[in-house]
Amino acid sequence: MDLPPNMDALLCDEDWLSCSTETRDENYHRAMKHGGFDKSITSSVCLTITMKEDDERAVSVCMEKEMSYMPEPYYKEFLESKNLVFVRLRCIQWIIKCRSRWDFSHETVFLAANYLDRFISKNRCKEWKDWMVDLLAIACLSVASKFHETYPPTLTEIQMEDCCMDHDHVFKPSCIERMEMILLEGLEWHLWYPTPYYYIQLLGLKLECFSIEEAHQDQEEEANANDVLMVKIKEFVVGALLDYRAIHFKPSLIALSSICCSLDLIPPIINSQSSISYFMGLFNQHHKDEMMKCRGIMEAVHSSSSCCPQSPTSVLMKEQ
Repeated sequence: MDLPPNMDALLCDEDWLSCSTETRDENYHRAMKHGGFDKSITSSVCLTITMKEDDERAVSVCMEKEMSYMPEPYYKEFLESKNLVFVRLRCIQWIIKCRSRWDFSHETVFLAANYLDRFISKNRCKEWKDWMVDLLAIACLSVASKFHETYPPTLTEIQMEDCCMDHDHVFKPSCIERMEMILLEGLEWHLWYPTPYYYIQLLGLKLECFSIEEAHQDQEEEANANDVLMVKIKEFVVGALLDYRAIHFKPSLIALSSICCSLDLIPPIINSQSSISYFMGLFNQHHKDEMMKCRGIMEAVHSSSSCCPQSPTSVLMKEQ
């Protein structure tokens, strides 16, 4: 069917990415399910490894686009000057709480947080009140869930008692809908962006490829190590999402930093040196310098969450 004039601009240009992740995931889990490395399984693993060029192309395309979806410069300083740091933290905590309540994907969480930061950074002249940020956060999560989830909650459900952000501010659906339109116009309808979690899906699967390729230990033990690794990665990347000091780091750097931080904490079952060398080869020296700064923030947050379990960030991390 022919599209009306100008409607073709709404089509995504990432179609070539869609089958790659699913195919790799299928092959990996098929190999792990069989438990052995006979000829047929080895073929599956080799097919996974030979898709390296697709992974590299995907990362390259995403890295070219990610700067277009970052908050405006000096956004961190704006949050500090307007006393919005804690308000933002509370909104991100609420978004993550809703993820658990509605079984959203992590991708939806990062999309909603990105919409929130981008919109506020583009509207600095506004005198932001707490209830305004609350309304914006609800609109961001609603738009993100409609964009990424198969069955998003209704505007009434999203404010149910167990997920209500502030019992003093319960917004009518019509009010949220108006905010959604303001949000979409403010973001110029640019809704998809390469979130840190999207990079983790690409790079994390590549890590699994390395562990299969170089596996000599018990495969059940290795599968458990991969599970532990992915849990650690999610902890680090969610910690960065909550910490406003990490706002100016690009998603690719946050993803890579979370992987490297996690590899430092797990037993050496996975060949981390090979994995890190592969990841680092995707970044230039400037990115590597920025990654070290990002890692410093992540490690500080992780360390403080272990020592100070009553901090807002650490309490949230323990709930995940």
